[in-house]
Amino acid sequence: MRKILYLTTWDFSDGPSTGITNKIKGQIKAFKTYGFAVNYTYIADGGVYYHKDNQDLFLGKVGKLRKLAANYYLYKILKEEEYQFVYNRYGLMDLYYFKLLKSLQKSGSRIIIEIPTYPYDDERLPGVKWWLLYSLDKILRNRVSPYVDRIATYSHDEKIFGIPTVEVKNGIDFDMVTVRMPEEGGDVIHMLAVAGFTKAHGYDRMLVGLGKYYQNGGTRKVVFHLVGAGEPENQYRNIVQKYRIEEHCVFHGVKRGQELDQVYNYCDLGVESLGDFRNGIKISSSLKSREYVAKGLPFITACKSDIFEDEEYILQIPADESPVNISDIVNFYDRLYNGKSKVSIACKIRKETMAKCDIIQTMKPIVECFKEIDGSER
Repeated sequence: MRKILYLTTWDFSDGPSTGITNKIKGQIKAFKTYGFAVNYTYIADGGVYYHKDNQDLFLGKVGKLRKLAANYYLYKILKEEEYQFVYNRYGLMDLYYFKLLKSLQKSGSRIIIEIPTYPYDDERLPGVKWWLLYSLDKILRNRVSPYVDRIATYSHDEKIFGIPTVEVKNGIDFDMVTVRMPEEGGDVIHMLAVAGFTKAHGYDRMLVGLGKYYQNGGTRKVVFHLVGAGEPENQYRNIVQKYRIEEHCVFHGVKRGQELDQVYNYCDLGVESLGDFRNGIKISSSLKSREYVAKGLPFITACKSDIFEDEEYILQIPADESPVNISDIVNFYDRLYNGKSKVSIACKIRKETMAKCDIIQTMKPIVECFKEIDGSER
């Protein structure tokens, strides 16, 4: 059986980005479905772990250094290991991360690195710490090409860091997502955003749009539900206070499991990223859009999709800093739901998108790429 290491320092602990954890677990499941024996690494509860041969090996506490410490522990143990294939979810490059890739390549591994967002430099948070981390990444990423076979990307770049790419689509394990069961009837429009908030989500555009809608005499009741946490939350709350739209915005904090399902059942429209253009993203392969359709939730987005085209359950809005036009959302909602069953619409969306978005299908190009590069000259 072909042996693969899924290398990641993503934190599997419950938090605002649980969807990414589920995606990684779905990718691991997909590799197993395609006949690989899979070991993997991860962070959880303040420690870094190596899941090897169905056992979770604790390698050490990561503390405030988190991924830097994790890469140190992973290098110490994995430099002695041998894998036919390595699939790596990219994190910012540091010295031990670089040395680990070099060591794995030297042992004979064929390596594919997945970069979830590219370009990503504009995602840097403020502060000296992040400036240092991104500066080190810029130095090392341009030296990693001898040790990596392919970059898996959601962009259309033919090369990244001088490494040939394989273009992929984001996917989700539909078996891990239950379709929502909304209540029928009602005239209030409930919108939902589930995310670890960053500037790229652009939810400030929606909040300002709501404020201006009611300033200008809007009469339809629209409520925006925000589930998650992140640095822009204070900005969001300030906008709510400025426009006095407290009854039109609900901050739920982090929700998961049945509590999150209840919020999904209560809402009629999803809100995807409205600020990808702030990071230079023109085509989106977002995980969030896949989660929404797996739940059967129509959604609003400001970025063109890599797989969705002119679907009736998607409202495309301008990719700029303009406030969202709430009247367009009201018309979109009425066109979708007027005289129709919300449950049947949810089931229809899920059924129509499964073939495009299920993780088993979206991981197929990676499996084919490993077959192609296996045994070929570097």
